Amino acid sequence: MKVLIAILTLNFFFVNIIWGQTPRRYSPSEMRQDVDSLIKYLIEAHPNPFYRYPKASFFKDVFRVKSHLNRNLDKMDFYLRIAPLLGKLDDGHTDIHIMQFYDSLNPIILPYNVKLSTKRPFINCLGPYKGIKTALPTGAEIISINNISAQKIVNDIIDLNTGESRLFRAEFGATRFYFYLEALYKANGLYHVKYKHNGIVKDITLKGIRKNILDELAKNQADGNVHSDPVYSLRLLNNNQTAVIDFKSFEWDGFKAFTDSAFTVIKERHVQNLIINLIDNSGGDSDVGDAFFQYILNKPFTQYAKVLEKNSALLKQRLLEHRLGKPLDSADKALLAKPNGSLDTEYVDKINIGDNPLRFNGRVIVLVNIETYSSASDFAQCFKYYKRGIVIGEETGGLIKSYGDIVTAHLPHSGLALTVSSKLYYNIGANENDWRGVIPDIYSSPDQALQRALKYIDGKK
Repeated sequence: MKVLIAILTLNFFFVNIIWGQTPRRYSPSEMRQDVDSLIKYLIEAHPNPFYRYPKASFFKDVFRVKSHLNRNLDKMDFYLRIAPLLGKLDDGHTDIHIMQFYDSLNPIILPYNVKLSTKRPFINCLGPYKGIKTALPTGAEIISINNISAQKIVNDIIDLNTGESRLFRAEFGATRFYFYLEALYKANGLYHVKYKHNGIVKDITLKGIRKNILDELAKNQADGNVHSDPVYSLRLLNNNQTAVIDFKSFEWDGFKAFTDSAFTVIKERHVQNLIINLIDNSGGDSDVGDAFFQYILNKPFTQYAKVLEKNSALLKQRLLEHRLGKPLDSADKALLAKPNGSLDTEYVDKINIGDNPLRFNGRVIVLVNIETYSSASDFAQCFKYYKRGIVIGEETGGLIKSYGDIVTAHLPHSGLALTVSSKLYYNIGANENDWRGVIPDIYSSPDQALQRALKYIDGKK
């Protein structure tokens, strides 16, 4: 089913020479061939890449990019030229990926977490990496870095990201903020930061740290029993009357053990209210959502009404890779026999509810925000459609009608990885024009959503 592949994409120059190596450079002819391959894969595999951005405008952009490829470039600089092409398509699953290559070059990193926004404050400091002594106050509004305004930095990052909204692209870009500072502005590990904190504007100069040093520091922190928060966690509030399950992503690793343990506790403690926290959940495997619904629903359900699939050579290649060394079943053979370029619509059957002695029948509330994406937003939409409880928070960044289920290709000369959506998902309850997120029953800012839910439980609507 639908799997979020949310890999940040961008570029960088300085780190190409940190090991004293001459970076591989590509000729204009090679890069133009790569652009042509990108377009070929996109058109062949995507059900409708121009659902928002006009095809004619896109090809004008392609012509302009190709015409400016008039000198040799390395992989990073080539990436910077072509990444904005896909950003205009408003599909977060269709993307070019370079971060694995970039991180392998031991880059300089500004060791601070930030939040990016399309409105002021454009850049907000969330604090340093673990183990780093802070010099920039947590909560500070960053006004500029190296005399580049925060607003420009955010807009530049948005242009180099893919996603269904500008806010999504900004917030997703925050996860690799260090990369942009070097890729776009060649900071070379030195950052002159102007910031505002408690109403006072100050200047500070920060120095970056090599990735290998930060990795070693993180390892030492882990050895000292300092662990990051788990993907799934349970906490009890209100004298054990309310349980909160925090989901960071929809992953199978540890899911079954956690849910059985959590719902055993919930049953033994006679918990009356369950809050499922999907705030900042970027998604994952929607089958995890199906499995979780077995603990809270009591009637057949489906997260998707229908799925439109584009048959392509890349889709068939993915199937054969997954089936390598295994016999093909009748469904596999049927897919391989379909003509490339054809479209199929699959209407999704409901999933039956199995016997589950741990099923929870009390009140359920789901918390969401703009950073609830992909399979997490699919879960929230299904929950709302079947009226299992109420949704509190912001409209989700993940849409109830969206593209996904990526196929992968590599550009022939640069080797850049390209992912392309192969399917269009209609969440249950979605109509043809529903290019929107899940609408909450009660609006709340993310930082107040839990308290708003507790007030609702207390009857303070």
